Amino acid sequence: MSRFIIFAISIFSLINVFISSVYSQEKSLADEFEDSYFGIFISPKVFLAKKREIVIYWNHTNYQQGDKIGLYSEKPGDDVEPIYIFEISFSSGIKKTKIEADLIPSRDLKFVKQCLKYHVAWLRSGKIIKENCLKTEPTWMEDMKCALGNQSVGNIFIPGTHNSAAYETSPSLIEDFFYNKYVITQDEDVLGQLIYGARYLDIRVCYRPNRKIKWWGCHELDTVPLQTIINDVKIFLNNTNEIVIFDVQEFSSEFAEDPRAHEKLIHFLKNEFKDYIIPYVGWYQSLNAIWSQEKKKNLIIGYDDSRYIFKHLFLWPSVTHQWGNVQSVDDLYKYLQRIEEQALSLTRTIPRSAMAQMTPNTKYIFNNLFGGIRRMAEVTNPKITGWYNGMWQHSANIVSVDFIKYSGIVDVALKWNSKRFNNTCLR
Repeated sequence: MSRFIIFAISIFSLINVFISSVYSQEKSLADEFEDSYFGIFISPKVFLAKKREIVIYWNHTNYQQGDKIGLYSEKPGDDVEPIYIFEISFSSGIKKTKIEADLIPSRDLKFVKQCLKYHVAWLRSGKIIKENCLKTEPTWMEDMKCALGNQSVGNIFIPGTHNSAAYETSPSLIEDFFYNKYVITQDEDVLGQLIYGARYLDIRVCYRPNRKIKWWGCHELDTVPLQTIINDVKIFLNNTNEIVIFDVQEFSSEFAEDPRAHEKLIHFLKNEFKDYIIPYVGWYQSLNAIWSQEKKKNLIIGYDDSRYIFKHLFLWPSVTHQWGNVQSVDDLYKYLQRIEEQALSLTRTIPRSAMAQMTPNTKYIFNNLFGGIRRMAEVTNPKITGWYNGMWQHSANIVSVDFIKYSGIVDVALKWNSKRFNNTCLR
């Protein structure tokens, strides 16, 4: 055998060893981060001079001593310095950065997935080994069509928002203290919630027959006109092929006083959404069956009053809300653990939503024992993210949270949908 051939074989062998080594290292890192999660949360808390504080969340049991997480104002790279960095000392936690995120109105967001300004990177020995970013997910259902198409809504992991119409996009400390401490549950309008990844909207309706604007989204108190919410949903549906659940769950006392109130609301919804409504065909229908309709109709309207479901064929039975009605994190954990364990053995015909928040009762509100919904979410949302990423990822259906951007529930849902249904599509 000539020296040239021997040399060529040696070089080829070295290349193979190098490639195998690189692949092995990449696979090792991928395996290491398999069940981990880290990302950017936007704090719901309001301070005198600051709001929308960037908080970094991580949960990684295999972290190594000396590992760091850096926050960047652009995509991280060797020549890009972090604007904030810290060393990991625990397997999970949150880190407040004291950096305020830019306010981006929903009308300025795009209908394609994008990383916004802020990124995070996991650093080991000065090298970036994992990245994430503050991102939008306006098309995740269609992006995962090859994995989710044959599944029904009740089988997949869907991010939702609790009291979706109770939002304030630019809160002030005065407003939070005097008016909406126990009313506001979201920092994004409905369009923003959908663009960031929510596909389940928990809608509460108040009827004000003696006012110019009669229909309101509300959370005990009126928040925004129902027309505003409807317009946001239509904008989103006009620009995507996503399936949205608009679930009308509660009604104000005026509905009991006016026997025609429900019919009036149903007529209003039908008139506004006539070009978008999916007629009731059963919750067992696959996403592909919905997408295969001749006309693009991607809106499911749930209605929490069974008397009207059979009279109006465009209304769907409302999603089952699973409320713990608890006042501590430990009790919330126990309740969610129970319903998720039950979900593995029970077959449901109607989707369910785990309502992943504590519930302040009259005593707690009167004595301000929680300090408001924003502070409650600050305590619970990181835990919700960890629980549904590490324990209940295989059973989860709809999970509805307060202040969706102060959670990783969208990232976690997409990750585990991919794993649960053997997704081979590149996202």
